[in-house]
Amino acid sequence: MLQNQNPKRKSAAEMKVVGSGKTVMEAQADALAKLEEAAAETFRKDEVEFLVLSEGSKGFLGMGSALAQVEASLPGEDEEPAGGYGTESAGAGGLEPEESYEEAEEDFEPAGPEAEARLEELLGAILSGMALDATVAISDGYSTLVGNISGDDLGLLIGRHGQTIDAIQYLANIIVFRGMPSRKRVIIDAEDYRERRNDVLVGLAERAAAEVLKGKHRYELKPMSAAERRIIHVHLQDRKGIQTESEGNEPFRYVVVTRS
Repeated sequence: MLQNQNPKRKSAAEMKVVGSGKTVMEAQADALAKLEEAAAETFRKDEVEFLVLSEGSKGFLGMGSALAQVEASLPGEDEEPAGGYGTESAGAGGLEPEESYEEAEEDFEPAGPEAEARLEELLGAILSGMALDATVAISDGYSTLVGNISGDDLGLLIGRHGQTIDAIQYLANIIVFRGMPSRKRVIIDAEDYRERRNDVLVGLAERAAAEVLKGKHRYELKPMSAAERRIIHVHLQDRKGIQTESEGNEPFRYVVVTRS
């Protein structure tokens, strides 16, 4: 259940979730997705502590099988979220509402030429490998380093429901700041895809809420990524008479909208 989320990160004890899957790796992915939904932000795997509760078993001739279970938690003391797409309460740059942009500019720390060069090189290699004629523009924000890709026919780069560009973004977050003392969240966009997809998801959330308020017992959305599910949850979290939750296992986990 993701109503009335607090944009500040909870303590590690409060943020423990359990994921399941046919393998330990699948259970880790499921636990990570649930943790991201609960925290309303995304994490790299090396930012999360995993505890294998059960490695699962195949059983005998298909009988007595059990899923692997993994517990995921956030280590350390309370801290501010890193910000990024989908964290509406923190603003586009990961700022708390009471923090002014003037204050943020005073604390601004550039990502640095090495990080920008790594991101540009990574995206250039990916575009070359996909035989796409496109250009890359790097912009350094308060808490994000954005790689915006421009060109014709970038559907292959984006992928179905953004699966490909999300995978590229995941890799960029692992690679770009590796070995550096500080880091920022890396965002990969192509021809304003992020904004357009966000508008689509908000429309789906509104349609689901309207159907439920008209009397539909529950409205199930199609399976989507943790980041996209989070946009649905956040958009409807304060809607009177509505509640949302995620069901199913990755990669087929989906949002269900019901009456509260």
